[in-house]
Amino acid sequence: MEIPFKVYCINDSHRPNEIPTSKWVKVGNLYTVTNVARLNIQDGKLGFKLAEVSLQGCYPYEFYAANRFAIIADSRTLTEIELSILLREAIEEENQVKL
Repeated sequence: MEIPFKVYCINDSHRPNEIPTSKWVKVGNLYTVTNVARLNIQDGKLGFKLAEVSLQGCYPYEFYAANRFAIIADSRTLTEIELSILLREAIEEENQVKL
């Protein structure tokens, strides 16, 4: 797989206290992986750097654990996820207008 590639967040639990919520990933969102590395301080697990959020200033955290994401392997799946996200956002927006 070539970088960059898209991933879908499937696990946003157990955010370390050192990482503010503004820099944390959210289940159901798409992200673009810009770098992949082995995380030596986490027993060699894979980690991703993302285009949409950055862990800059959150040392020792520099990468998001890869197991938090599902890799999007084909364009049809990506399109379906993007449409689902747009629908979710439209419903949320409509619900806010009704309030």
